[in-house]
Amino acid sequence: MQIETFFSVSQQTAFFLLSVVLGAAMGVVYDIFRVFRILFPPAAKSKHAAFQDVLFWLIYGFCMFCYSTAVCSGSLRFFMFFGSLAGFALYIVTVGNLIVGTLRRIAETVRRILQKVYSVLFEPIVKTLKNLCQKVRRFFVRIYKKSRKTERSAKKLLPKTIGLVYNKYAKLGSSVIRRKVGGDRGERG
Repeated sequence: MQIETFFSVSQQTAFFLLSVVLGAAMGVVYDIFRVFRILFPPAAKSKHAAFQDVLFWLIYGFCMFCYSTAVCSGSLRFFMFFGSLAGFALYIVTVGNLIVGTLRRIAETVRRILQKVYSVLFEPIVKTLKNLCQKVRRFFVRIYKKSRKTERSAKKLLPKTIGLVYNKYAKLGSSVIRRKVGGDRGERG
């Protein structure tokens, strides 16, 4: 049994059209990533966007591999890549722009509605909590300043005991008191 490696023109045309459909399907997958970027704009300008791009191309490569294995007996042909890129481009330029434009308007409307809900429901609560936190902060700062003032005045009142010697026979830092030679005891005159 011999494997046929050449395809007829009609088979190649069918493979090309199927690869155009595959490219359009990959356009749908790319639109899903574009929707995430519309809904979460900060993610579009960060490492998340790069991760999404790499993930998309991995999915694209895997789909091309599965397509070539399942449909074309594992052979890769230039027209398959060209057809899938053409289908992708056609989808993005036509239907993709309509879908993304519509989703952009919907996302902007939802964003405006959420901002109004936030300003009516949550903004007064946030302002109240902010004012409360400022008052509590002022209270603790006042207590801290008073404690620092008390600490400084206490340091002024108490002399440092390290340099004071209350017994002229004691050495600094020793607990043994030495007596004079000849001593004070018993010498009465």
